[in-house]
Amino acid sequence: MKKFFYLLCALPMLLLAACSDDDKVPEFDVEVTFAPDVNVVDNVITVPQGESFTIESVRPVNSNAKEITFGTVTYQIDYGMGFPTMAQPYTVTFNTDGLRVGRHLLRIFIGVWAVDYSPANAIVSYYLDITEPEPDDTTPGGDETNPDGEAAVVVVAHPSVKPA
Repeated sequence: MKKFFYLLCALPMLLLAACSDDDKVPEFDVEVTFAPDVNVVDNVITVPQGESFTIESVRPVNSNAKEITFGTVTYQIDYGMGFPTMAQPYTVTFNTDGLRVGRHLLRIFIGVWAVDYSPANAIVSYYLDITEPEPDDTTPGGDETNPDGEAAVVVVAHPSVKPA
């Protein structure tokens, strides 16, 4: 009975040990940099079927935290299997051979770590429009990698953030 009484007395102390800011999450935006050949307009990525597209980097911007970093970044198309990457700058290339023509959903799940804030999870979503393949009218021997010296496509989005 004595043990039960001690445990009962210790219970309020456990409740007081919780911090009042456990659900405090940082405010930030996510900058997603696509390869120059990717067409992104109003959070819609358009890619011809059979061609690949690359996300070159994912990073936090406009943060209210002293220091903020991303942990694992996981890419997911149409609620399917996720493609995690832990190495910055979180580069991934998607091949669209297996995707049917039409609209798909690309979601980016991000683990967020910030000083003086609780660990959090963020989600950024894009629509992925797969179009009919373009006819192949290229000449052999031509350099198809960034022929015009275009800059990368940078998109800044405000993610949905929840405590981990």
